[in-house]
Amino acid sequence: MSRFEIEHGRGPVRFLHFFNYPTAISAEEGDKWYFSQHVPRAKQLPGLVRYKTWKGLPPIKMWTYDPYDRFVRVSELAFENLDLCLRATTRNPELWALSTGDKPGFRELECMMVEEKPQYDLLRDVPLQQYKYAQQPPQFRGGDPWFDESDDTFLDIYMFNYKVPNFDGEDWYLGHHTREGRILKQMGRRHYQTWKSMSIPEEPGSSLKPNRFYRITELGLADSYRGIFTPGASAPPKSALAFTRSPLGEVIGEWRNILIDPTQAQDLKG
Repeated sequence: MSRFEIEHGRGPVRFLHFFNYPTAISAEEGDKWYFSQHVPRAKQLPGLVRYKTWKGLPPIKMWTYDPYDRFVRVSELAFENLDLCLRATTRNPELWALSTGDKPGFRELECMMVEEKPQYDLLRDVPLQQYKYAQQPPQFRGGDPWFDESDDTFLDIYMFNYKVPNFDGEDWYLGHHTREGRILKQMGRRHYQTWKSMSIPEEPGSSLKPNRFYRITELGLADSYRGIFTPGASAPPKSALAFTRSPLGEVIGEWRNILIDPTQAQDLKG
């Protein structure tokens, strides 16, 4: 490979998608369709190297831009490279077509394609946007800082775009929000990773819109976020971190997320 050639889009590509079923169909009936009809076809896709799915967890009492119980599942298909991924997804509209009426199938399907490795492992990497804010001390309100030392037990996976120009959105999200999330020490103790979406050519007739969301993040959370407290931590934190607000106002546009237990993956490729 030439020293001026880059590998972007040539290595493994992850196709992540959140989905639910028609409202007249129960989750059990939807899963029956998914595992008996959709999965066998998807398993035959050329270049597929990994295929896993996770069932969504019940919602938690936490403010967000979108209901936590919107989706039933999140699935991940990993392909050898971007071209094979596109052939299997946006160029294969029949496999991903939305259900019509109350027939079994996908009612909503939100997706994204990302590189195999995260753009930033936020527990180890420092995004460029954070350097100019590195000396800015965190602001706590309501008493002394309180840190939950319990371990992550589940993941919040969320994809979103910005209401403001992407440059300004990234300045706030990567420069402030993820930095302060790490300072808080109650989020992402074991897992806090983020990816920028790959820019994908839109295909006529495809229900898949992989460019709709700009970024996806996987954030580890402890049981306390589900209202379950470890011994000796029977009350919520006595202080809260004041997250920096953007001078541009509300930064986040559309937002979709799902909660999962990462240990409960169903391996569909084997």
